[in-house]
Amino acid sequence: MKNEILDPAFYPFFMEKLQERLSGSSVMPVDQAERIQQSIAFVLENGNEGSLPERFEQGKEQLKQRLARLKTLYLTIKENYQSFGIESLEESLEEIGHFFTTYDLDYGAAEVDQAFLDYQLAEAVPANYVGIDFYECYLHNLAAEVFFLKSIPSAQVYELLDQYQQKLGFDYRQDVNNLFEIVYRQMIGKLLIGKNQNTTLLFNRIEAQYAFGRIKNESTPPELNQLFERSDYYRRIYQQFQVTVRQLKEAESAVHFFITTTPRKKQLELPPTMPAAAFNRLLEAYSAANYEGKIRLIKTNISAPADFEEYLNLSSESPEFYKRLFKELDKNFIMTLVLYFRKEYDYKIDVENIDSKANYDVLHLLKDYLKSLPKKERFELFAIIDEYQLVPNDYS
Repeated sequence: MKNEILDPAFYPFFMEKLQERLSGSSVMPVDQAERIQQSIAFVLENGNEGSLPERFEQGKEQLKQRLARLKTLYLTIKENYQSFGIESLEESLEEIGHFFTTYDLDYGAAEVDQAFLDYQLAEAVPANYVGIDFYECYLHNLAAEVFFLKSIPSAQVYELLDQYQQKLGFDYRQDVNNLFEIVYRQMIGKLLIGKNQNTTLLFNRIEAQYAFGRIKNESTPPELNQLFERSDYYRRIYQQFQVTVRQLKEAESAVHFFITTTPRKKQLELPPTMPAAAFNRLLEAYSAANYEGKIRLIKTNISAPADFEEYLNLSSESPEFYKRLFKELDKNFIMTLVLYFRKEYDYKIDVENIDSKANYDVLHLLKDYLKSLPKKERFELFAIIDEYQLVPNDYS
C-alpha cells in the first residue's frame, strides 16, 4: 500500500484540510493533528487516480459505499443474533451502532475506539486495522459466529452455558468472552464422534477423549469439510483448536478442553465366583478338550472375572489361543473385566490410555486385546463402560 505521507504534495493538502478543521482557531493539540493526518492518508488510499483533492473525494465516495454495505450487515446481525444474556455482546453491538452515525470521513476516517468493544471474537481483528477496516473485519467475523449459533437449538446452548457456569463458578452472562468458541468447540467434537444429530452439546469423559484424540492426530477430519465450506472462518478457528490440543500431552486434558458431564453411574453387581468343586471339574474337562472345546468351555461356564483370572493364571496356552479366546468373549464380559481389573490393580485402562506397564500376564492379555480393537470400536466399548461402577458390597 502506498505511503501517502511520503508524497511531496501531501503536506500542502494536509495543511489546507487542517485549516478547514481549525475554522478560525489557531490552536490544535498535536495528537489531534496527527489523527487528522492519518485520516487523510487513509481516505487517499481508498481513492484512485488524479490530484490529491480528486483522490480524496474518490476515497470518501468509496468509503461511503463500504459504510452503507457494512451497515446492512450490521442490521442483519442485529436481526439474527441471540445474546443468551451475555452482557458484553449486547453492549458491544450497541456501541458499534454509534459508529455509523459518528464516523467522520473528513477528519476521523482512521480512528477506531476499541475500548467500548468488550466482546471478544474467536479470531481477533489484526492490531493494524483502523477505521472502517477494523469494523468490517469485526462484523464479518461476528456474522460468521452469529449465523453458526443461530443453527444450534437454543435449549442446547442454555444447557451448555449452565454446565459451563457450574464448572467455573461464575455468572456466564458477565464473564463469557466469546460464546461462539464455546459452542463451536462442542459441536466440532460431536461431529467427530459421529453425533451430528444430537440432543445435547455436552460430552461424557469417553466422548471427550475420543474427539480430543482425533483433533490432535488428524489433519482435517472429513466430517468437518461441509462445515468448512460454509465459511473459511470456521476452518481457521478449528486450526486454532488444533494448535491448542497438540500442545496438551495428556488425554485427560480432554475433560478440560471440552465441557463434560459427570453422569450418575449405574451400579454393576458382579456374578458370584464358582464353588471350588465346580471350578475344579471345569479345569478337568478343559484339560481333556480340544482347541475349540476349550474356547467353548470357558465362554459358557465362566461368568465371574475372578474365576477368569484364576483360569488364566492356571492355564498355559499359546498367545494365539488367548487372542482368539478374548475375541470370542461377550462384550459385556469384557466390560466387567475392565471394571474388575481397574479396581483390583488400580489399573489405568481407558480409551486413550491402556496402561502398558502392567506387571501381570493377565493384564497384558487384556491390554493386548483392547489395543487390537479398531479405535472407534474401542471408543464405543469404553463409552458403555464409563456408565457403570461396581457395587461396593460386591467388591473390596
